[in-house]
Amino acid sequence: MKMFKKTLRTVVWVVVFLAFTIAIPPATHLFFAGDSQLMSVMVYDSGEVHRHRTGSATVSDLLGELGIPLGELDRTNHATHAPIWDGMNLIIFRELVHGVRIDGDFIGAQLILPGSTVGQVLVQHQLESDMMLLYGGDLARYVENGEILDFYTWDSRFYTNIEVIPYDVIENHTGNVRTGRSHIRQEGVPGEHEVTSAIIIIGGEEQNREVVGSHITSEPICEIIDIGTGNMGALIDVNAEDFHYVRRLRMEATAYTAGFSCTGKHPWDPWWGITASGRRVEHGIVAVDRSVIPLGTWLYVEGYGLALAADVGGAIRGYKIDLFMHCINDARRFGRRHINVWILE
Repeated sequence: MKMFKKTLRTVVWVVVFLAFTIAIPPATHLFFAGDSQLMSVMVYDSGEVHRHRTGSATVSDLLGELGIPLGELDRTNHATHAPIWDGMNLIIFRELVHGVRIDGDFIGAQLILPGSTVGQVLVQHQLESDMMLLYGGDLARYVENGEILDFYTWDSRFYTNIEVIPYDVIENHTGNVRTGRSHIRQEGVPGEHEVTSAIIIIGGEEQNREVVGSHITSEPICEIIDIGTGNMGALIDVNAEDFHYVRRLRMEATAYTAGFSCTGKHPWDPWWGITASGRRVEHGIVAVDRSVIPLGTWLYVEGYGLALAADVGGAIRGYKIDLFMHCINDARRFGRRHINVWILE
């Protein structure tokens, strides 16, 4: 009896299966079988959202199936060789077009990767232009499609300027110069002050200047003017009865100054303007051959005035005399001439 029931149950299941198979057409059966293998994928492209059911194996296959091309700089959030899974979100980042102005000059439009920041674009243009660039906004923000970015060149340099230090003028009232006349005993020489500044230039215009170094390269030398208060000088009358002298000499006369062209010394030389006798040069100091006229001798020189033999010179030999003058132009105008020289008592 049990065997009969078991056989009857098997026959019933076979009849049910055959009836179900006959009721459902073969095409419909195949559709359900294939549909059960499709995967649902959400595709986000340039702000558009699309839902697809696909049997593609990889992202690349899916893009090909949907006819969605990728530009050279387009990117997806999953690699193109990545497998497709049900419920996948595929995001396509399209390449961006941006423009750049440097110091106000438009240099053109370029394509950049999606998701590029302003800082990344700035670095790229720095490398391409070999210039330091600045941006006035947020470097971390993302570049928008079609945006024009304004960059500015940045440069720093050092500038050295020589400033003149004026010299002081000292008036020396002396009886060695006739009243109403004056002579420059020592010519003034301006000093020099070297100033180094650091300059910041942005966009081709100076934005900041700061002194970073300063020193005096040469000190000024004061000018000394002898102002006459005496009655001696060029107005001495050699024919007057009170004019006393030991002897008169006929001498070849030249003129010199304390400058480098005459003495080989510069104003900063400690021996500049110092005579062989130790006196400082001034109008009335003359150079002689000490074997002809001893140093310390007072003289009266024709056309020059009262003078003191206080200096010597390598070219002053025999009956030659060299007259000190403050101005090189006066010395050149004097030139070389023969004059009378009286040796005073």
